[in-house]
Amino acid sequence: MRDLKAERIREMTEDEILAKIVNLKEELFNLRFRNQMRQLQNPLLLREKKRDVARLHTILAEHKSGIRSLAAPGLESTTAPKAKPEAKAEAKPKTTRAAQTKAKAKGQAKPAARAASATKRKAKKA
Repeated sequence: MRDLKAERIREMTEDEILAKIVNLKEELFNLRFRNQMRQLQNPLLLREKKRDVARLHTILAEHKSGIRSLAAPGLESTTAPKAKPEAKAEAKPKTTRAAQTKAKAKGQAKPAARAASATKRKAKKA
């Protein structure tokens, strides 16, 4: 059974997680080397270690982006996500990749940019 479950990882501090990542990467290097030399009894260990590293990176990224915090000593753990930052007042209109390539093929400006400039022109006239 796996040693590194998500709940256990979230109980660690950020420094412990980074140290564990370094340790697992070294271990993964040694396992790959032994696998190439045909001295590895269980090749599935490679897959397990890679997944552990990915799991650590994912939980660390969740912590850094504010999705879920790590449990720090002396603080209660909160699994509720933090409040998202407010959206920008004026967001650019998004266009799809297909609309951009069609416009590029026709030699036109981007559809969203064209629509935005049209609204600006109408605002200037009024």
